[in-house]
Amino acid sequence: MSRDTTLGTGTRSRCSVAAAAAVVAVSAMLVLPGTAHAAYRHRAESAYDTTSSKSVTATCGPGEALIGAGGRIRNGNGGVRLAAIVPGPTSVVVRGEAYPDHAEPWSVIAAAICAPDDGTPRVVEVSPAGSRTASCPTDLVLSGTGFDLPAGVPLAGLVPDADGGGVTVRTAFQPVGAGPVAYAVCVDGNRASWDGVGLRYKRFATTSPVGTSSPRVVIVQREWEDELPSMSGVGGEITVLPDPADPFPALVSDIFIDAMMPNDDGSQVTVAAVRRATAGAGRSVGGAAAAGNGLRSLDRHPAADDTLWTVTGYSTDHDIY
Repeated sequence: MSRDTTLGTGTRSRCSVAAAAAVVAVSAMLVLPGTAHAAYRHRAESAYDTTSSKSVTATCGPGEALIGAGGRIRNGNGGVRLAAIVPGPTSVVVRGEAYPDHAEPWSVIAAAICAPDDGTPRVVEVSPAGSRTASCPTDLVLSGTGFDLPAGVPLAGLVPDADGGGVTVRTAFQPVGAGPVAYAVCVDGNRASWDGVGLRYKRFATTSPVGTSSPRVVIVQREWEDELPSMSGVGGEITVLPDPADPFPALVSDIFIDAMMPNDDGSQVTVAAVRRATAGAGRSVGGAAAAGNGLRSLDRHPAADDTLWTVTGYSTDHDIY
């Protein structure tokens, strides 16, 4: 592993994600106006097949630098994990991993949120060994997020700091060997707690109702209708409610996040979580929210399971005020 550092449009990296052998280039670019920066969204999708592990890279345009990223699984249906969103100076690599019994075709989609490279400081910070939190330098603020998980480990949370200081990755259990890695895309700006007058960081959050159904989808909106859309960071968090009747609750590792995706105009982020699919448990199409955001999934967890849980979606903007 290596750790290289450069400022400007920099990166500090100790992990990399291998690109898939067969990738279908599906790119899209959209201008997102903002008060302090103009953001551009670039998207790419992997091959749609039954390959068990695949990656795809979304790349910024010429003269642009990455300020945020997102990713999702298409047609995972509870059988494919979102395993990594790894940002770099000008691109992001998103990886998906299917469970061994997942036989349906699927793909992974990456979104790169980019801004003109105007020479202001930008750096991608990586969580140090033994930590799950990537922290921005004190003179920079969080703009985008990312993570990389060991093989077979599902994502339970990617939580941006409320003040804009960094981001933490969560899993339901501690894997043996290499642990999860968090990435923070840090840019010039002011933290939420800054006491001056001007633009600053803002974290938005939306939590789903409590329930047992899967999938669960939340849409994180900007705060005001007339607010210029410039959301650049994504995140999510699963909360499993304890059963008062069970004094020794087991860890729940079969509920995981499989989508954290900014929309096409920069005004909202869609976050989806799903229960691990169980073959033969029945099928029912997800709700209108899932279908409307291209996140339609099949509910195949055992109907007798009464675990109560929620998913919280996060989005960030480093120049909201």
